[in-house]
Amino acid sequence: MESSILVPKDLITIQDLKEQLLLLQKSVDEDEGRYLVRVLRKLSITRRRITPQILAKFIEESLKEESKTRSLLVKIFPITLIKEGKEEEEKKEMQIEIEKEEEEKEDEEKKKQQRNIIVQAKYPEEKAYLQLLSLLQLFKLKDYGNALKLCEFSIDFIEKKNRRTLDSFLSKVFFYYSRINEILGHSKLIRKKLLSAYRTSTLRRDVSTQAVLINCLLRNYLQFNLYDQGDKLISKSQFPPNSLNSQHVRYLYYLGRIKAIQLDYTESFRCLREAKRKSPRAGARGFRLSVNKFLCIVQLLTGEIPEIELFMEKDLHKYLKPYFELTSAVRTGNLGDFKKVVLREAQVFKQDQTYSLILRLRQNVIKTGLKKLNSAYSKISFEDISKKLQLDSSDSVESICSKAIFDGVIDAIINHEEKYIKFKEMGDLYSTLIPQKAFGQRIKFCLNIHNTAVKNMRFPEELLKEQVEIDTEDGKEQLKELEKMSANNEEGKGDFDQGEPGNL
Repeated sequence: MESSILVPKDLITIQDLKEQLLLLQKSVDEDEGRYLVRVLRKLSITRRRITPQILAKFIEESLKEESKTRSLLVKIFPITLIKEGKEEEEKKEMQIEIEKEEEEKEDEEKKKQQRNIIVQAKYPEEKAYLQLLSLLQLFKLKDYGNALKLCEFSIDFIEKKNRRTLDSFLSKVFFYYSRINEILGHSKLIRKKLLSAYRTSTLRRDVSTQAVLINCLLRNYLQFNLYDQGDKLISKSQFPPNSLNSQHVRYLYYLGRIKAIQLDYTESFRCLREAKRKSPRAGARGFRLSVNKFLCIVQLLTGEIPEIELFMEKDLHKYLKPYFELTSAVRTGNLGDFKKVVLREAQVFKQDQTYSLILRLRQNVIKTGLKKLNSAYSKISFEDISKKLQLDSSDSVESICSKAIFDGVIDAIINHEEKYIKFKEMGDLYSTLIPQKAFGQRIKFCLNIHNTAVKNMRFPEELLKEQVEIDTEDGKEQLKELEKMSANNEEGKGDFDQGEPGNL
């Protein structure tokens, strides 16, 4: 790492880091969890602004006493990063003061005093925060060797302290621990440790770590195509209902993929659709892209055709082009076009891990073709069906038609002796129960959105304080819970882009 000079913008970042430590101290001293939530909420912004030089200076200032945390962090971010730039830094500070001479003197003195405040990390929460900042920086620099060492040290440090205020830090460290091992190709080796950590977090009622570890384990199983083990984990565990939105969306995505493999397309479609609806509209492009791909395939497997808006998202339409062509082939019932698309884009589909599901769509293409023949012909021979649908041979036509009649795709009679099929006249669709079922599904979907919106509704803090009597101990506890709930969604917003892989 090369040394560089601190610029005024970096000085502001260091001041912000000091304020974060002060909030953590206030959170521990006053036993107020909302200050801790505020620090974590700002983490996604802070990690973009810090540099190795800023971190080295901040570690040197805040960790004066000798400890294992200091020795490890100073070894990773040595003080030599900032020694050469000290004189220039003082000049920059003087320039800032000269430029601001026209401003009020009182404001300048306050800012100068704030800049010179020395904040010492005296609580485990502050040390865990410094470890997490260092981990984020190492991950950004792709120094995975040191990042893995720091992860193992942080996990051991937090677990030994066994403080509930450290649970949020532990969940984030485990997320990066799993991701780094995946990048290094060690995913299989950490599975036992993740399971053990999940049991411990369950016993300690650590909700945030439970949610992260369930998702890490499901991702681990899916990486090695262990769908049965993933399904067993889902059936034997309960995903925390009060977890962050980002973790809940990931869980729905993994659950949708597992259900799709197990042929439960209706449940899979519900989970993937909800994951798409709850995912952030801006950012997390890789996650949204992966959800859209699986959602498209699963919707086709249910017998429905996805809306064109699914493929027209501004930053995703280029990557969804193969799936758009596949959907067009299924919609027209053209088996020849379907085969061409699958052969041409096979490498893309295998990379997206959708190839096995796409191969199942062959039957759907044939069913669509038979529906079109039903509306165009009253009687047609097996040989003509084979030519129209571009089947490999006419020998399998009889069994395909029998299956379609049994599934209710078409209403027809097969003449086995003369080898033809006679379609019955199509009745009025609205005289059946199909419109009623479709209407019922739409009502259920709308009610689900309404219930979710009510649960996630936020209110101004002033109204909360008016509604809750804070004079009593019960009122204070109730206010803390309400403020924590209102901050939970904000904390989860920046959680998607924290080292998130493209094909979550």
